[in-house]
Amino acid sequence: MTSSLRSSGLLLGLASLTFVTTASARPFRVNDIPNGTKYGCLNCHGDTKASYNTDFGGDARLQLVGDVPVQEQNVNWGPLCPLDSDQDGWTNGQELGDPDCTWTKGDPDPKGFVYNPGNIDSHPPPVCGSGKLEAGEACDGELFLVSDCAEAGAGEGPLACTADCKLDYTQCSQPPGSMPDLGVDGTTDEAGGCSAAPGSARGLGGMGAVIGALVFAAAMRRKRR
Repeated sequence: MTSSLRSSGLLLGLASLTFVTTASARPFRVNDIPNGTKYGCLNCHGDTKASYNTDFGGDARLQLVGDVPVQEQNVNWGPLCPLDSDQDGWTNGQELGDPDCTWTKGDPDPKGFVYNPGNIDSHPPPVCGSGKLEAGEACDGELFLVSDCAEAGAGEGPLACTADCKLDYTQCSQPPGSMPDLGVDGTTDEAGGCSAAPGSARGLGGMGAVIGALVFAAAMRRKRR
């Protein structure tokens, strides 16, 4: 009898743990964040089964408040708003339409585009001139993805940034689409004018042409005989 009771107690304990794990998704919490109904439980969970938390969900759990059991607690949006939970370069507030973190529970949802703060691939388009490199930008002001023309495969020289945050190759020695600096005979000129030096490919090429002409002339004379 005692053994049976212990077994029943163990099973009940395991069942309760399972319930807590699978019931961790709290649909009412989508109202604790601005535009929370846009993605629903996928704001905090990686799938509709709530199998695991996203990084935003992990941060949200740290901001649960209320003198009630944890299953009934609410998310405190204030300290969660300025965080960049999914590390995509945009704060949770920017992605959910509250860039200045002024929204409080009960306010109307902010207007505009909304992105998932728990998904690194869901974020606003880059804003050129923001002073930070964002996805899709090669540069922004003094910030560059590559440091100079050489690293960009455009020869030597400094890079510049255009007004629409694209690389400016104007000062590069070999900007994209340009041909390398070739000598008259089609060989690349090297430092010191090596291609024009005695015994160079250019000199040997001219001598070969002369010899070829003499051989051709001799062959024609034999043919006439």
